[in-house]
Amino acid sequence: MRTSRHATRMESSGGRGAFQRIWDAIRARRDDFTMLLIHSDTLATEGAIGHYLNALALGGYIERINQRTSYAEQQRFRLVKDTGIEYPRLDAKGRPIARDLCTEALWRTMRIVGGEFSTRELAAMASTPERPIAHSTASLYIGQLVKAGYVIKAKSTRVAGKRSTPRYRFLPQRYSGPRPPVVGRNAYVYDPNLDKVVWQEEMNHDDL
Repeated sequence: MRTSRHATRMESSGGRGAFQRIWDAIRARRDDFTMLLIHSDTLATEGAIGHYLNALALGGYIERINQRTSYAEQQRFRLVKDTGIEYPRLDAKGRPIARDLCTEALWRTMRIVGGEFSTRELAAMASTPERPIAHSTASLYIGQLVKAGYVIKAKSTRVAGKRSTPRYRFLPQRYSGPRPPVVGRNAYVYDPNLDKVVWQEEMNHDDL
């Protein structure tokens, strides 16, 4: 049998994710920074820093400000596109990750709606021609937010003897900030605004 656990702290020494810490350090130094300085500020691994700086450079968020003349010379950067507190979620080519854009749109739209909605309606309202959102994406996301207590399922009714399409409502008091809760593949919901796992499904010892 599975049980739910609420308000569990992220079990990592870093607390905030590595990319968020790197982005915070970049914004703090903004006009001139190197990989070594970012590592000193964040204690993130060189691999993570190098990967993220390369993605940011390809995406036009940072630019190189010196021409290295020797291997020992540090590459220096500056911030040219500051998009705010939340770190840009990019793929290796510097392009925004579509899945994160979808959850941001769903999180924002359900607050704007205010009243009840179905997952199909929410997907349609949150979609744009450039970024359509599949009904299955909205259904999965809302299902996990229900478990985490951000969304409640409205009382169902019957039409011609058949149960109506499930409808949901966002709880305004659970709004924690602009960054959408992240639904993990291993059955958990992490709220980056609170920096904690707010719901996690765990296996009971009886199942082992």
